Amino acid sequence: MPQPRLLVIQHNLDDSLNELGGALVAAGMRIDTWCTFLTETPPQPLELFDGVLSLGGTDSVADEPHLPWITRERHLTEAALASGTPILGICFGAQMLARAAGAEIMRAPRPEIGWHEVQMSPAAASDPVLAALGQRPHVFQFHYDTFTTPDAATVIGAANGMTQAFRIGERAWGVQFHVEANPALIHAWIATFDEEMAQAGVDFEQVRALTAEHWRGARDRSEALAAAFAGRVTAHAIDRHG
Repeated sequence: MPQPRLLVIQHNLDDSLNELGGALVAAGMRIDTWCTFLTETPPQPLELFDGVLSLGGTDSVADEPHLPWITRERHLTEAALASGTPILGICFGAQMLARAAGAEIMRAPRPEIGWHEVQMSPAAASDPVLAALGQRPHVFQFHYDTFTTPDAATVIGAANGMTQAFRIGERAWGVQFHVEANPALIHAWIATFDEEMAQAGVDFEQVRALTAEHWRGARDRSEALAAAFAGRVTAHAIDRHG
């Protein structure tokens, strides 16, 4: 069987795979990255990939009328859903997955920036990917938008009145939070977006303290989630290629 091939969609220079990368490489993934801030089309057609992982971004899925690459990513996501290609969406990527499944994207009642606890549903324990998060994970958030729950979605986690983790069908998962974030990225965001965070009422000292408290658990969950998703991509590759 050829090496399982994963398309990673990266929307900003800093928000890369980060903590997810090592586990994906260790699981044998061949990673090809579509940097939407450099090119408006993916490097290869969807048919050449065994899985899709879409990361976070500073743009909104609702900006689609003004950004042609968002339309292209939505079409790719819709095609991946239709073909049963495994998908993992993170923050912007989760909102894109929800949109491709028919959801409406909207401003959240308030920004979520910093560490939050997510309550996972009983269904999380048997989910082949999201079980890796445990029952009450502390996760790092940085988003302004939310979404309606698609009819086809099973809600797996919620917090602050919003869907935080969901599954569509048997091969597509979305998490609103930044499971890939590590201390280096979080501190870089504090430096880069300090004025924006301050306007949103972020307590920087609390973020620093909670990062020191939670980063190891977050790292372990990130690696476990990446390994679980890679397992779904590998299984799909075996089904496709034998």
